[in-house]
Order: sequence, then C-alpha cells, then structure tokens
Amino acid sequence: MDVHETAGSLLNSSYRELQNCVDELIGKLGVENTIYLLRSFMDAARIPMDATQRMRILSRYLITECIRFYGLKDRMFFTSNAEEYRESRMICYHLLKKYTDASYSKIAEDFGVSKRNVVYTYKKCDERLSVPYYYPAFITNYQTLEKRTIHFITKLTTTINGRRNEGNTAGTR
Repeated sequence: MDVHETAGSLLNSSYRELQNCVDELIGKLGVENTIYLLRSFMDAARIPMDATQRMRILSRYLITECIRFYGLKDRMFFTSNAEEYRESRMICYHLLKKYTDASYSKIAEDFGVSKRNVVYTYKKCDERLSVPYYYPAFITNYQTLEKRTIHFITKLTTTINGRRNEGNTAGTR
C-alpha cells in the first residue's frame, strides 16, 4: 500500500466516523435540532471580538498550551532551534492563521519573527499535514492541540456570549 492509498483510507475512515456520529445525533435529536446544533458549533468557532484582540488571546493561549504540552521552557520558546520548539511554533502559526483573520505579518509581529519565516513555516506545516503517513507524531500533536484550541474557543465564545446576554437581560428585569 502506498502513501496515497494510506492517506485515502484514513480520510475515508474519518469520513465514515463523522457520518456515523452525525447519524447518531440525528437519531437522538432529529434533523432540525441537529442542524441547529451544528450551526451553533460553527458560530462558536468565531470569537466575537475585534480581530487583533482575538488573535492576541488565541496566540497567548496557544503559546501557553504548546509550552505545557511539549514540556518546554517558556523563556526559550521564541528562540530555541530544538525540534520540539520549532514544531510547537509551527503549530501555533498554523492554528492562528486557521482560526483567526490574522495576516502573516500580524502573526510574525506577535512572535517577533519575519513574515517570511511565518509563511515558510505555515507552508511547511501544510505540507506535513498533507502527508500524515510520514509525520504520525506531528499529526497526533497537531490534532491534540487543535482539539484543545477548538475547546478553548468554544468556552471563550460561550463565556463572552453569556456575559453579553446577561447584559441584554439586565435592563429588562
């Protein structure tokens, strides 16, 4: 089995798992409620605040989470050329770009590197993600950090929306 067949079977397996989960949701909630639930998840993925603030909050979270996940020293996070530091920064850049509207320049400014460095590293991460067979440990780390990031965004959005709703109902009591 070659790399393309392996990647294809992984994709098919993931799609089947997704389809089974959606079918299970429909069975429990019904079609209309499942659609409502999925749309609310999609809305929760957008942090309702200005783009710069959103990028900074997510950036700080990702840096802290990568340091914790990889067991890194925070004072060396931005400067070390060790593989785990480079890999963690690569994941940070990629997830920041994916979950915010931040430009490469803004990400570079936040990390104290050149735009060229961020673009190169982002594309390198894309390359690794496109060939999961060759980078299984990286893929596992990326997916773990992405799931944690999605969870963080969801909690943050829920908290912000809850406070916003409390403010809207405070005047009507």
